[in-house]
Amino acid sequence: MDLNLNQGMDSLVARARQVFITMSPKGGGSSIISFTRRCNNITKVRQFGFIGNDDQKELLVGSMQGESIISSHVSKDTGLIRLAMYPSQKTLMIHIHREEGERVISAVKMISHHMCRMNYQGPLQYLYKPNPKGDCCQHVYNKTVITKNETHCILDAESMVDWIAKGHREVGGGAPKVLTCKLYDALQENAPQLVFLNYKQIDKLQTLLAKHHCPELLDELPIKINVADDKEQKIFLYDGNHEKGAVRIEEWLDAKGPVLEWALNLRSEASCQAKTIHMEDELFGCPDEALKVTPESIKKW
Repeated sequence: MDLNLNQGMDSLVARARQVFITMSPKGGGSSIISFTRRCNNITKVRQFGFIGNDDQKELLVGSMQGESIISSHVSKDTGLIRLAMYPSQKTLMIHIHREEGERVISAVKMISHHMCRMNYQGPLQYLYKPNPKGDCCQHVYNKTVITKNETHCILDAESMVDWIAKGHREVGGGAPKVLTCKLYDALQENAPQLVFLNYKQIDKLQTLLAKHHCPELLDELPIKINVADDKEQKIFLYDGNHEKGAVRIEEWLDAKGPVLEWALNLRSEASCQAKTIHMEDELFGCPDEALKVTPESIKKW
């Protein structure tokens, strides 16, 4: 679909009274959720992945102000399945997608920076020996962070791999848990208005949404959150090999990335991946990387 003004996607957004936007972690979600709050003129920050909750009564009480755009991360298929069960010509679902291998690598970089940014209670040495008080200061990442300063941080490679294997924070909840057979079946049976969008196109999406829902924001776009900063700490991994020494995490991911998911069995819960691969072929083959989904297209996948 064409994402330019007065084209196909513009017409879909114009007809929709309600827009639901979903995305896996590291799929442009922080930026689009921040945009959504400003567009709806609300300050409340909702729980991560709230759209998957069974109880959504808070949307109906407390204020007469409606939220014409609702955005949420998703880490499993249930939230999207529930949305799919309420198809309407006045409702538009937009799922922002990122290829899983690329998403995982980005998530690993993000959790490494999170570990190194943590504000520890007490002197740093409390991370490496028992806290004299035996309580607050022994941090959860005590086996991971070897040493750090304002510009550099060294992480223990084996401990870092353990966190990745657990699907820690942004690493977990990607396409294998979201784009499942159950979801594809629900989409095929209910035929909601759904568009898949490459996460790289969220700037254009913000413009289309603002045009119809909050034109006062048009001059302030795009809104960007959690964008990589060249001034961030340099992260290194150390695996105990004194001769090799510590290596930059980017170098480690470049070498290990192709086997990372397989080695840690990160897709153990995946299903209908063939459909996702066919969807990606079509999505990434579109000039604007936006794809309207129909029961017929899912059947072909």
